[in-house]
Amino acid sequence: MVLHSALFRVNMAASIVSQTVARGLRGASANHLFLDKFKCARVSSRRWLNLQEYQSKKLMQESGVTVQRFYVADNAPDALQAAKRLGAKEIVLKAQILAGGRGKGVFDSGLKGGVHLTKDPSVVGELAKKMLGYSLTTKQTPKEGVKVKTVMVAEALDITRETYFAILMDRACNGPVMVGSPQGGMDIEEVADKTPELIFKEVIDIFEGVRDDQALRMAANLGFKGPLERQAADQIKRLYDLFLKVDATQVEVNPLGETPEGQVVCFDAKINFDDNAEFRQKAVFAMDDMSESDPTEMEAAKWDLKYIGLDGNIACFVNGAGLAMATCDIIDLHGGKPANFLDLGGGVKEKQVYEAFKLLTADPKVEAILVNIFGGIVNCAIIANGITKACRELELKVPLVVRLEGQHYCFWDTTRPVTIRSFPGTNARMNIPTGVMDRCIQVAVGVECMTSILDMTEFASTHGSSSGVQ
Repeated sequence: MVLHSALFRVNMAASIVSQTVARGLRGASANHLFLDKFKCARVSSRRWLNLQEYQSKKLMQESGVTVQRFYVADNAPDALQAAKRLGAKEIVLKAQILAGGRGKGVFDSGLKGGVHLTKDPSVVGELAKKMLGYSLTTKQTPKEGVKVKTVMVAEALDITRETYFAILMDRACNGPVMVGSPQGGMDIEEVADKTPELIFKEVIDIFEGVRDDQALRMAANLGFKGPLERQAADQIKRLYDLFLKVDATQVEVNPLGETPEGQVVCFDAKINFDDNAEFRQKAVFAMDDMSESDPTEMEAAKWDLKYIGLDGNIACFVNGAGLAMATCDIIDLHGGKPANFLDLGGGVKEKQVYEAFKLLTADPKVEAILVNIFGGIVNCAIIANGITKACRELELKVPLVVRLEGQHYCFWDTTRPVTIRSFPGTNARMNIPTGVMDRCIQVAVGVECMTSILDMTEFASTHGSSSGVQ
């Protein structure tokens, strides 16, 4: 396939669509680097698994990683009893939602802050009353906030020093790597930018695992001294055990701190999981909290569609994450705004095409639909059949622009009563004529009303069978 290099070059995908798509992603924490930074470019085969803070800490606890003692409550009396059972000098009460900035958030009950410290256990019950059942609004939540259903009651510990530590999959190293810095508890991207010499990396041999000398060297680089160095090295090895045990793609601890009592503690953590391992991580994936997920994204996930809602008015219907991002870029380039990021994937079936159209047409913001399909990994006739069914049964009311290239391809503009161009060939390597993609985008961006729906039945029936890409 030949695409216009001026429109599809990599820096455009990095500059325009990465910013646009990132605005549509929810719950990403600014303090977590690596995979979060590239979520706009990494579209997995399934919806990302979302775990609450207490769930991540529970997994760490089960692997022998040192975390604060904590309990979880869903009502004020239980929160009060949990605070008394802790018997701690100081208690921290945290609202559990999938968003950062909780400490500076505001509840619609009038309570300010989703994180509270107290030395009086009796106060916990009153605070919990003003949290549970109320919506907490932070810089990362929708304007209406997110309703708090659970709180975590934990032992508050003093931190004398904070470090950063992570284990993640690194494609360049063909396996996992450890990354650490003595500068923790802050934006690690800023550390990497201003003081890159304070970022340390250790490549892990997937067959050997984390060796003792590697763990000790990382602990020393993080600034742990004396007995704490050995303790930190032990925590590092346990974190790697967790990394393998749950099929993680990233385990990030920020901060990994030391206390005045001489403990190395994982105070906050984020775990990313390999969605392809869901079949053998059923217990972990059963913990997924879907209550805060976008209903449209959840419905898309049921049909194995990768969907992210955006704030524009031109719906995108594309196969392949790269082409989907490039399509968003081109829409932006021509003065339009994409209403979504939708990747059909390669093994799409007619039913999925139909369900995707249902999702797109249900969005009241959508004023036009742009279909941009490359038939190298999907038969265009399948797409045509799905679109035909959707147009008939859903009574499509918005303009539809369709561009198919590759395995049985063509280009339709249903904003006009006639076909602009038609290419009923079967040679998947034939290049689409120059200007057709531009024309598609211009039509999608500039349409005002639909004058007709071009029936694709003839095309679909004529090219409905194929032996594969030529």
